[in-house]
Amino acid sequence: MSRSVKFKKLLLLSERDSSARSQSFTSPRTLLLGTNGTGKSRITKGLFWAMGCAPSKFVIGAWDPDIAAALYFEWKGEEYFFLRHGKRLGMFGVDGNLLFAADRMSAWDRHFAQFFGYKLKLSRHQGAGYAPAGPSFLTLPFYMDQDGSWAASWDTYTDLKQFNRWKSPVFEAFVGVRPNAYFEAKSVRDEIHSRLQDKTRELDAQKAAFERVAEVLPKNLPTLNYSAYRKELAELGQLTVAVQRAQANLRAKLVATVNDREKLQSEIKLALATQRELSSDLSFLSDVSTDALECPTCGTMHKNSFHARLQLAQDSDTINALVAELRKRLDRVGVDERALRQGLNKAASDLDGIDRLLRRKKAKLELGDVAAAHGKKSLDQAFMKVNSSLGQEIKKFKLAEDQQQAKLQRYEDPKRQAAVRKYYADQVRSFSIGLNVDSSEQIAKPKAGGRSAAGGSSAARSMLAVHLAMLRSNVEYGDSPEFPFVVDTPQQSGQANENLQLMIESLVKAAGHEHQVVLAVEEVPPGTDLSAYDVINFEHKQGVLTKGAYPEVRRALAPALELLRDHLDDAQNQQLVLG
Repeated sequence: MSRSVKFKKLLLLSERDSSARSQSFTSPRTLLLGTNGTGKSRITKGLFWAMGCAPSKFVIGAWDPDIAAALYFEWKGEEYFFLRHGKRLGMFGVDGNLLFAADRMSAWDRHFAQFFGYKLKLSRHQGAGYAPAGPSFLTLPFYMDQDGSWAASWDTYTDLKQFNRWKSPVFEAFVGVRPNAYFEAKSVRDEIHSRLQDKTRELDAQKAAFERVAEVLPKNLPTLNYSAYRKELAELGQLTVAVQRAQANLRAKLVATVNDREKLQSEIKLALATQRELSSDLSFLSDVSTDALECPTCGTMHKNSFHARLQLAQDSDTINALVAELRKRLDRVGVDERALRQGLNKAASDLDGIDRLLRRKKAKLELGDVAAAHGKKSLDQAFMKVNSSLGQEIKKFKLAEDQQQAKLQRYEDPKRQAAVRKYYADQVRSFSIGLNVDSSEQIAKPKAGGRSAAGGSSAARSMLAVHLAMLRSNVEYGDSPEFPFVVDTPQQSGQANENLQLMIESLVKAAGHEHQVVLAVEEVPPGTDLSAYDVINFEHKQGVLTKGAYPEVRRALAPALELLRDHLDDAQNQQLVLG
């Protein structure tokens, strides 16, 4: 199946400015043409920023720092799109279904590498382990950014320095000196080796510590009765469990008691309100002289009889009795609650006491270990235990390392490696000659990842030759995805018209057959053959985003942005609850 990744469309959305851009890439070769400041670089940087890369100077000046970008692409016959909004990244199916989301680059790098089958893992600085090489490393040879790619160092992205000694494995994997599977196996072996070294250093440190103890401490000190000590610890552990169970039981009872108290308080409050109303009604009826009362609401006439007043008095007595009963029950509940709280305080105190006793016994045990180590025999026994445990782990890691090394060796093919290196060097020389790089300024011994030290206008053409050679070698020997080749502003260092024409036309001839090409230029020399390019003109300064495109782009991205935000917010809230 084809390894080609095809860019379909880039959407940029600024809610702050109510402006947007929809840029399609319907042709295999696209030329973005416009003077400086018209927004060509925003498009090229946006392509890779949307994937999770870190192109330099993407968000600068008046550019909205909260910009959202979506890159629609095709891979292995299926269409997807990447969506990025600040630190939030998501991958969607073309139907808008969220396939993956992350707000941490490490998680995104793992997904990106897995999705594209990029097996390379790189070493963090200061022995901090290995991690998958993310989109910035996979796409590095496919992008020449005007702000970071035309100099003698690899500065296309700002996150390249997160790994230690990354250049050799990244570029050798890209040009195919070794297959992708080699670097996957190598990263596994390197991780095993790193853990083996950690265990070996731990064993050495333990050995040195035992030797120091043997040298400076006196001999023949009494040892600790371990059997009795273990029994005491077991008994304390059982006591702890019993107290904890009692504590849990008391908590459950306290919760029920507190609920009863709150319920009684509510009932008393309601009864007192009823009591006040009955007393008020009885007082009112007693003071009224007439035998009939008219309802102010409905106009119904009611009799003010002795029987009515007697009934109110009886209701008042009943509610008074109820209030008294509820208060007695509340007093009893209060007594129960205080007793339960005292019981909980005692359980907590008991647990604290057990914990202090355990700490003292553990300290006594450590002191007993040290005292026992004073004797040569006890010291030797202790070291043998440590040595046996670590020795088994070291043996296990050595066996795993040997097995992985054997697997790694199967991918070593010196003849193939020599052929790939020669092919790459020949391509660099061929493209350098084709791009009119003076022989004195060509790379003397081209190797994957090497950059030209040429000066003047030759430097840019030499850099282009390096990238074209890497792409050609990747097609011939590599097995990683083939992304579009994006080149921003090749007219570096004052290219003469004939050399700029060479660069524009060579891009199509050298890379256009296997790769989609996106080229951004400020001007095209007269006579340049642009028949292979779909030319898109950028005519307005600071006009890459427009008000007119905003409604359509917002309609396209709003559901995905909301889905991405909600998914990550829910995941973060769930993590906080579990944490």
